[in-house]
Amino acid sequence: KRGLFKDDIYNDFGSIYMIDVSIGTPPQTFRLAVDTGSADLWVPGSDCPPNSCPCTKFDESKSKTYQSSTDSFAIQYGIGSVNGSYATDTITIAGATVLGQKFGLASVTADIMEQPDMIDVSNNTSINGTSPVIMNGIFGLGYPRLTRAYSQSGNAYNPFVFNLVAQNLIENPVFSIFLNSISEADWSGEILFGGYDQNKFIGNLTYLDVAGLTAKITSEDSTTRMSNGYYYWMVYAQGIGVKNPLTTNGKPMTWGMSELGAFILDTGTTLTYFPELITTQIVTAFVGAGKFTLDPQYNVYIIDCAAATNSSFQFELILSKTAQVGNEQPIIVSVPAKELVISMEGNSVENSHNCMFGIAPLGKSSSLRSSNMYLIGDSVLRSLYMVYDMGKNRVGLAANKNMGGTV
Repeated sequence: KRGLFKDDIYNDFGSIYMIDVSIGTPPQTFRLAVDTGSADLWVPGSDCPPNSCPCTKFDESKSKTYQSSTDSFAIQYGIGSVNGSYATDTITIAGATVLGQKFGLASVTADIMEQPDMIDVSNNTSINGTSPVIMNGIFGLGYPRLTRAYSQSGNAYNPFVFNLVAQNLIENPVFSIFLNSISEADWSGEILFGGYDQNKFIGNLTYLDVAGLTAKITSEDSTTRMSNGYYYWMVYAQGIGVKNPLTTNGKPMTWGMSELGAFILDTGTTLTYFPELITTQIVTAFVGAGKFTLDPQYNVYIIDCAAATNSSFQFELILSKTAQVGNEQPIIVSVPAKELVISMEGNSVENSHNCMFGIAPLGKSSSLRSSNMYLIGDSVLRSLYMVYDMGKNRVGLAANKNMGGTV
């Protein structure tokens, strides 16, 4: 029977958002990062050593429905990596059960799970959280072409959310994510498969086309091919701005794009990333020239926690690729400063002096540096309610009801 399936998301002080996932028969439960910026679901396998996988491991011998595979996988995130092998088993999330779901069993990881107080799927940024809840794998919600299996061999498989559609388990081919504020820790977020929750946002949902991608794929046998299609949940963009009454006289300071850009909506990344020139302009508009420093170890801006309380970050999105930059009324998203100011001394900004700014420069090794694609992480996404439409390849956005942002 098709239905709606809803579950809480754990908010670890805005550093990472997690959900409980059950695998096998009888089920073994894991707490995984909710990651729209990747597509593979993986957990620690039984042969993963303690220094790579310090928490619970999947015991293959205890599941009656487990099927092994000779297919290997290796995933490199922004910082951090995982290697292992694929398998299939019954997987249940939020009460929705997919039979024969392909997933990964990690045999070794690096810079992902070794340091529980510094967990960030894509950039390993220190947030200084004190939560006892530890991430134990990743729940990827990207497109089938984003799976490592596709880039390695060209054989894409349906990630869990796409199998909900293929196995006719949900009312509508959508899933919705509500992360909640950095100040609302614990089980305060929500994921909904098959629909959306009107009570979580204000105004109407605005739908934007998912931006397609032409990717150069090099497989394990060194065969190279070009692949056109959907990979990331990303939308078209044309501009970025800051509104600060103290530095811009109440008018937004904007930086337009000379060509159409794309913003990847990535719930698996704590911060939001742009090129260094743009991020320097943004943080200067927020706090003033000379009132921030760039931490060389983590490549993040350090600011006074009280410096940007009246400001907001804004960006301009375009409904579809057919629109020309500057010729269409853009969708303007506004994010309050309080969600971009993250304490480095504790969990309360009010009781802290040094804070991390929620927008950071792309690292020198980032593959996005040479593209017109930018990473929009939790620091921005928690101000939004997001509907990911797999049937129509679009994303619906509205303002989080309690955050003070706008769409």
